[in-house]
Amino acid sequence: MASIASLSRAASGLMANQRALQTTAHNLSNVDTPGYVRQQVLFTDSSYVTVGRNGHDLQKVGLGTDILEIRQVRDVFLDKAYREESGRKGYYDAKYQAIAELETIFGELEGEGFGEIIEELWESINELSKHPEGLETRGAFVQSASVFIDRVNLVYDQIGEYQANLNTQVIDMVNEINELGDTIAKLNDEINKYEAFGDNANDLRDQRNNALDRLGQLVDITYKEEPTGKVMVNIENMNFISPDGVTSYLELEQAEEFSPFVKPVWESYDKDLFTDYKPISLENNNDKGALKGLLIARGTRQANYTDLQDQDYYNGTIKESVIMKTQAQFDQLVNEIVTIINNALSPIEGDPPVFDEDNAPYGLDGSQGTELFIREHYSRFDEDGNFIEEDSNDYYTLYTSGNLKINPEILKNYDLIALSGEAGDIADSSVIESILADWKASSLTLEPEGTSEVNINEYYGNFISELGYEGNVAYELYRNQETMVSLIDNQRSQLMGVSSDEELGNMMKYQHAYNASARLVSTIDEMIEHIIMRVGIVGR
Repeated sequence: MASIASLSRAASGLMANQRALQTTAHNLSNVDTPGYVRQQVLFTDSSYVTVGRNGHDLQKVGLGTDILEIRQVRDVFLDKAYREESGRKGYYDAKYQAIAELETIFGELEGEGFGEIIEELWESINELSKHPEGLETRGAFVQSASVFIDRVNLVYDQIGEYQANLNTQVIDMVNEINELGDTIAKLNDEINKYEAFGDNANDLRDQRNNALDRLGQLVDITYKEEPTGKVMVNIENMNFISPDGVTSYLELEQAEEFSPFVKPVWESYDKDLFTDYKPISLENNNDKGALKGLLIARGTRQANYTDLQDQDYYNGTIKESVIMKTQAQFDQLVNEIVTIINNALSPIEGDPPVFDEDNAPYGLDGSQGTELFIREHYSRFDEDGNFIEEDSNDYYTLYTSGNLKINPEILKNYDLIALSGEAGDIADSSVIESILADWKASSLTLEPEGTSEVNINEYYGNFISELGYEGNVAYELYRNQETMVSLIDNQRSQLMGVSSDEELGNMMKYQHAYNASARLVSTIDEMIEHIIMRVGIVGR
């Protein structure tokens, strides 16, 4: 019986070390597999049997060795930190990329910047004040104004195209989140099924952890593993995955009325995905997730100068979005330039405003009050001479980016430019002087109710400086997060990654242990054979 028991113990060593060799080989075969976590075999003593007693002490004999667990070598705290910090990295990356795109569109980093376009328009007005009757100076003025409007509309279109691109990214990201939800829920079921019967589901756990890593980059998540092996996941404090599967998918709705953009909402909860209206900051712990970064950077629509007229609305809706804020501030500059020039050439008076015929200047052909900048779909006055006022609810009534062009009548005939205060006084520069004075004295602020009032040239400089400052801040935050994520990921890799040298050392160790168990089995086999064949009486 003792020999048979010894044979059983030796066989347990064979099987345990064979399993360890298989695990080591599995590690080596996945040394370059992204997201693979090395597996480690934990041995334990098998059960003991009591064979006697020595006084008060029980005499026990062990039955061999067993494998307690084939575990993944990973740190749950590093996983949590990685997912949290990579979410922050995704948020600040989206903001930084948006600002970098805006800087490229305005061309201040390379090529001819928009500031040069404004400067050329300013210089053409100055030259026109010296020779208001000259067709060359009038032509240069119209040409500069035309280049100005073309560039304004180009900026408007390019920012709009970038917003549309971000909107597409939002759609793709929401679809990916839903797909990740399905993947994690399916892996939950498979892991539970295998581990319920004592099987190893570590490779499935790798897949699930990779999915959680990616989900943590996209949105702010919290999660908890149940005793069943299933993981529950919350997104923005709302349950996304329960032990029974995906609780609620995300779907897309129009971001706001008349907007071409979408926002993510919970399918089952009847609420927006993002409902935290605190300022985005590290202190508020709500600066996580590439999806949030994209949505805030993109905004809910294309903004214009009218969005700067109400401070509460601006602070609550516009300011947080770098693109919408840039659109509104830039459009305020455009509207101011257009209004100054148009009001000088085609003045209005009264309430409601009408054409100011008494003070309207004259063109070289004797015409009065021809405006230089016109709206795409509305003339300046109706048939009765009433000014068609700008309505913030009707984009086409606004003198705003994307809705402006040079009066085609002036493009055909420069004589129509009304610069003379008195009919026939072609050398009169009073109208141009008033434009220059208003240009230099214009009181603009970047934000509603701002205290620092500046003129047009100063405004654009401040506008670009603030955009550059925001870009530097976003870049530094992004770089800090990138460094943090890289540091945590390196720590995870050192712990979780497969080392070929270490695994080869383990393979030799387990091979020697396997050989030792095999030798013990052979020795016991020889002993039993010797007892049966030479000591015992065969056949009795």
